[in-house]
Amino acid sequence: MPDNGAPPLISVIIPCYNTEAYLAEAIESAIAQDVGALEIIVVDDGSTDGSSRVARRFGPPVRYVSKANAGISSARNRGVELSAGRYLTFLDADDLWPEGSLRLRMEYMRSHPNTVCVFGALEEFVSPDLDQDEKSRLGRTHAAMPARFAGSMLIERTAFLRVGLFHEGLKVGEMLDWVARAEQAGVVMCLLEAIVLRRRIHGNNTVTREKARRNDYLRALKMSLVRRRAAAAADTSNAPCGAGNMTEG
Repeated sequence: MPDNGAPPLISVIIPCYNTEAYLAEAIESAIAQDVGALEIIVVDDGSTDGSSRVARRFGPPVRYVSKANAGISSARNRGVELSAGRYLTFLDADDLWPEGSLRLRMEYMRSHPNTVCVFGALEEFVSPDLDQDEKSRLGRTHAAMPARFAGSMLIERTAFLRVGLFHEGLKVGEMLDWVARAEQAGVVMCLLEAIVLRRRIHGNNTVTREKARRNDYLRALKMSLVRRRAAAAADTSNAPCGAGNMTEG
């Protein structure tokens, strides 16, 4: 929270689970954003490594809370419940924001008053701490592309709450489900082509860990398709911003 007692402009929610090796970099990339008053809430989803020590060594504006392990959606939702900012944004503990990421999204929203949710592009990078065998196993990264990932989103709190929290029953595909609900709710969203998120590839990403939960992704996709059809029937649409191809997390 800001020292003057005023509420933060943006609440940054960082869920973490056994990401001691990368958490500090994620937090630092959030602190470095030049966009006004931030609160950064690190929600530890039952880590058994040193993630708590990493988070606790930061002072304000970083706040650390812990909870029993229940998945990334549960951790994000807990962060939302504890947050106070006018805007919400999310950053996975193994990912990074480039310089100016939040400012770019905020400036677009301010210059387009009807837009209450802004996404941007992501670029992947193979974590430099991996050895050559691990890097070869992971293969090539994808080209940068606009993406409706949690880490590329900035949204007004009121709009997020109108859509509702993340589906805690889905271990993967939860963002696909959330975006479909946002479309059905008529939330005006824009997808920018500028890179706002750097997604770390390290072989232990959530989707990799949750291979046994791929049925959840198919379930989320099915729910998304149903909601897209409902949204199309209701003639809801996103704000035009020429994003081209996109992906969803």
